[in-house]
Amino acid sequence: MKVLGISCGRKMSNTEILVKEALMGAKETGAEVVFIRLQELNLKPCTGCNACVIDLLEKSGSGKCVLKDDFEFLDEQLLACDGLILGAPIYEKTAPGQLKILNDRLGPSHDMAFKLIAKQTRAAKNVTTGKGPDPRSFMPKAASLIAVGGSEWDTLALPMMHLSVLSMQYEVVDKMLVNWVALPGVVALYDQWLERARNSGVHLVETLKKPLTEATYIGDKGVCPICHSKLFEINNVDKVNPAICGICGVKGTLTVQGDSVSFTVTEEQRALSHVNLSGKFHHAKELKEISLVPHPDMNLLPEKMGKYKAFIEPLRP
Repeated sequence: MKVLGISCGRKMSNTEILVKEALMGAKETGAEVVFIRLQELNLKPCTGCNACVIDLLEKSGSGKCVLKDDFEFLDEQLLACDGLILGAPIYEKTAPGQLKILNDRLGPSHDMAFKLIAKQTRAAKNVTTGKGPDPRSFMPKAASLIAVGGSEWDTLALPMMHLSVLSMQYEVVDKMLVNWVALPGVVALYDQWLERARNSGVHLVETLKKPLTEATYIGDKGVCPICHSKLFEINNVDKVNPAICGICGVKGTLTVQGDSVSFTVTEEQRALSHVNLSGKFHHAKELKEISLVPHPDMNLLPEKMGKYKAFIEPLRP
């Protein structure tokens, strides 16, 4: 069993310390551990070329990214691990931009539904040329998330981190929010946070020793019964399910009862949650039947686009 730790923060600062503490707990519980500093990798932003999606859905290929940088190295580490401990500092209420770059690169190309569709199509058509999705993509995996900040400005940090593993179908078994540790390395003086991080690593490995259907979540229970999010969007147009979870997208109703807020979700809506494979397949179906259907006037597009191409040139250094 292998656990990968990724720190999105500075070298030997608070995030790295907590990720390493969690890795220590994982190692003590029997796992092989490896560690990556995301800042040391060269990761280019996704260009939106869709080559990965076309390769998966039209060619039943592997969905490999065409950009040349360190992503292939990182992808191999993700494929080789069973568990992930992802840590990130909080910048302006969310995780650093480099994690968003990774999030984008792990999006459609690593979507479990897309990969399963490619695998199934490959088998149905008896495709033997080229490479299909890596078999390790379909192995059960779990993750623990650690967000570290200097104050209570943290609203989008854990949601962004959860989205980084959502497409790959990781079972998130813990989320840890550590605040009021702004000075570099100062978290090493807080025994309660070190113990909490180590327990997170232990729990991750103990979870991986059993079927993921038996996984338990040990973080803050949050409000969403599916992904434990506390972040919601309110859609006043929808009179039936006006509340939308900011992470898993499940729709339901929010109710204030005394000093607590509850979120009620029907079984029908639960199946559409983005963390569930059924929700991912629903997303793929919507794309196929709506967004990817050619417009009847596609032949007019070159002429229409010419107006904007000729209008202005971008500034460059």
